[in-house]
Amino acid sequence: MKSGSIDDLLGWLATRGVVDVVVPGYVDRTLHEDKPFFNAQNSSLYLDTDEGLLCIADRKTHGQLHLSVTDSLTDARTEIEAVLNHDDGEEFLPLSLEWQFLADGRDFNTLTRARYVLGPYSRPDEAVIDSLELVFDDCCCLFIEPTWDGLVTGSHGSYEHWTKYVQGPAMDQRREVEWRLSGSVSGS
Repeated sequence: MKSGSIDDLLGWLATRGVVDVVVPGYVDRTLHEDKPFFNAQNSSLYLDTDEGLLCIADRKTHGQLHLSVTDSLTDARTEIEAVLNHDDGEEFLPLSLEWQFLADGRDFNTLTRARYVLGPYSRPDEAVIDSLELVFDDCCCLFIEPTWDGLVTGSHGSYEHWTKYVQGPAMDQRREVEWRLSGSVSGS
């Protein structure tokens, strides 16, 4: 995995065509044999681009996101495969969320702007932040926040809802940053 600052990684993403949003998980056939279901491992998601993947992962209940670039889903597969019971038919399966976050009919999407929140334990030089909103082609929106049990995703309005929810003493310790291809501009 390749790391860098949050601005470097957003710059990298803005120069790539995003083709999918992928959540790793597995097919579970153990609880309801006649109705297998997908079990998402919601500790990471990947933006699949024409030249690699941007991994957005929680920091294992630290309430922060960590961004990095990788070539494949191998690390996610390895982590999930370690706990699967293949004898019961469980198998690794990445789930596409393109229809939910990039559903405007384009072959690929381009990052046009982003907003993220920095808190007292954020390390933007290492791409560790509190929450992230990505906007593609000024229309499609993906919001990601870490919670105690994994990542929560949302679309338009989720960033505003989240910042309103953490208003007060918790937000007083945080700083909002708006990112555009021309560079970051700190907010409130």
